[in-house]
This record gives sequence, C-alpha cells and structure tokens, in this order.
Amino acid sequence: MEKEKMEKSTKIISMSDATKKKNAKVAEEINGRNLFTEKIEITKKTLEDLKYLPI
Repeated sequence: MEKEKMEKSTKIISMSDATKKKNAKVAEEINGRNLFTEKIEITKKTLEDLKYLPI
C-alpha cells in the first residue's frame, strides 16, 4: 500500500498592516488577564463552602 500524503488546508484572511498591528495590540492587552473575574470569585466562594461532592 502506498502512503497517501495528507495536506492540511488553512484559510488565510488577508489583513492590512494597520489591522495586524491593532490585533497585536489587543492581544497583548488581553494576554494574562482574567476576563471573568466575577465568575471566578463566585466559583471560589462556592467551592470553599462545599464539604463534599455529590457523585
């Protein structure tokens, strides 16, 4: 049997340099942030009060 070569296709969206710079700036600002701080705090509080898991 011959091994068939699998080709991976990717869709490339063309962007202007200005758009790429804006996207890079937004990505840097978001990187490392917790975007759902309220839900994280509620979950932590809920888990603190939980004594056992109902399985």
